[in-house]
Amino acid sequence: MNRIPSATGVRDTVTASNPTFDPYATVRDASLNEQDMLFEALQTEAGRQAVGAQMAIPIRTQLDYQGVCRRFFEIDVLAQGQIARYDKDIDVTAYTVAKRGEPPEQIIEGEYVEPKTWEIFAPASVRLSEIQQRRFNILDRTQEQIRIGMQEQEDGEFLALIANTVVGNVTNNSLVTSTSGVSKSFLNNLSIQVMKWDLPAYAFLMNFASYADIREWNSTDLDPVTMREIQETGLYGTIWGTDIIVSRLVPDNTVYCFTEPRFFGVLPIRTDVILMPNDEPREALIGYVGYEEIGMLAVNANGVSYGTYTG
Repeated sequence: MNRIPSATGVRDTVTASNPTFDPYATVRDASLNEQDMLFEALQTEAGRQAVGAQMAIPIRTQLDYQGVCRRFFEIDVLAQGQIARYDKDIDVTAYTVAKRGEPPEQIIEGEYVEPKTWEIFAPASVRLSEIQQRRFNILDRTQEQIRIGMQEQEDGEFLALIANTVVGNVTNNSLVTSTSGVSKSFLNNLSIQVMKWDLPAYAFLMNFASYADIREWNSTDLDPVTMREIQETGLYGTIWGTDIIVSRLVPDNTVYCFTEPRFFGVLPIRTDVILMPNDEPREALIGYVGYEEIGMLAVNANGVSYGTYTG
């Protein structure tokens, strides 16, 4: 005689005298009981911790990258067959990203510009065997990695465009330097280069090492309320109403100041981000390719200034 535990705690006996025992019903009841146990576990802190441990995501080596370039442009989604054409100030040089492998272009004359659009690809794949081995949804994570790869490519092209823009426009917006790190005077002089053209200063763009200097500002630089905010959160998001944006792709010892997107440039989108299947059955790989076709145009070179610092 064998005894099988049931979900209700009653022990069903499988004998010749009990031929009506239904193993399917036992499994079904056990499944329902597991759901009840999960619900009960979520009612306590210890239970939530236990459930969370079973749902652990992979240990990260770093935070996911967040793209920044689209925060500095007006976004223009193009209709099929539409030409990307934009008016420009005849007194200001416009700069645009050219086709892949070509240097950035300067548009000096003319009343409008037609920036070229170019493609970005980001492939990723995962073996079928890993899908069941992982304790998290590896397909979702693979698609997230594609997003990260595409945003890094966007920002890379953006920073190359900005570097070309500020060098070509150094006559109008002079290089700002500092020997005492990222000080308030340094940021103030950066914003002046933009604001002298009757443009609002919208954001400072820097890397994390530059931002570290700001976190070391003391009571002579900041009011007590702001000092407490930095001490408690480690963050300082604005100064004089100008946002502070950080990206690890910004070159060391370099800070940019931008005007608002409506005064600076446009990012035409011919094809926004899409995922296409890219499976390889012979290799037992599930794959995707991220794809987009975009352009970048700095219509007003006076809308960005840059500075370098030491110390």
